[in-house]
Amino acid sequence: MIQEIFKNSRYFYWFVAVYFFSLLCVGFMAEYLFDIMPCSLCYYQRYVMMTILTLSLGIVISGYDKKLFTYFLCIVALGGAILCGFHIGVEQKWWAMPQSCIGKTEITSTDPTEMLKSLSSQMKNQKVSRCDKINWYLFGIPASWWTCLAFTFATITMALREWTTRKK
Repeated sequence: MIQEIFKNSRYFYWFVAVYFFSLLCVGFMAEYLFDIMPCSLCYYQRYVMMTILTLSLGIVISGYDKKLFTYFLCIVALGGAILCGFHIGVEQKWWAMPQSCIGKTEITSTDPTEMLKSLSSQMKNQKVSRCDKINWYLFGIPASWWTCLAFTFATITMALREWTTRKK
């Protein structure tokens, strides 16, 4: 069965699409069912997943399969793995988090007391969590590690497929 998925392009790209759709579903379930707010790096990882999902579905629908597409998907998945590795480093405090992880506030007044009131109300209403805090664990392992493992698995799987299948 696995060899059939690897040999047949349509099956393989369906597998890739279902795989990344499943990863997105887990992220959305954590956010909307369990009220676990993602950080900005989590959102960036979702964008990478959506890109791979869209491209693989485009290949399935069009039926136009060239090695270049799988190479591109492999590079995008590798970029997702690198982004996850960066996220893990931020959570472990190996390096500083990017400015996008801190959140955005507006200064609406020059009066110090009004400024503090405005900033505190804006901070209370923000829905994005900080990137340097681990939001949730799955089987005792942070979700960012699972995501990194998932992207790495996808990258290796796509690279193996290109390495082991006949050239077009």
